[in-house]
Amino acid sequence: MLRLNLAQEPWPLEIEANTRQRPGEAQRMQWLGEVAGLQESLRHIADKKQQAERLEPKLAEARTASPPWLISMPGLCRLVQR
Repeated sequence: MLRLNLAQEPWPLEIEANTRQRPGEAQRMQWLGEVAGLQESLRHIADKKQQAERLEPKLAEARTASPPWLISMPGLCRLVQR
């Protein structure tokens, strides 16, 4: 399973490029199971890219609204305000 991490955006793009190169070779070698697996991987990659596009505006808004440590540590935020 490919987990979404927008900080690593170039890495998933490299995976996608590499995955797109493989089905042709697998078809030439008649590795039909491999072809199906690569096609499924490409579908999942496309889904993750769509997720990233939907989440990016929300994450950008959250980053500008407060420092990142406040988002991940709400209890500390209340403590600091005292």
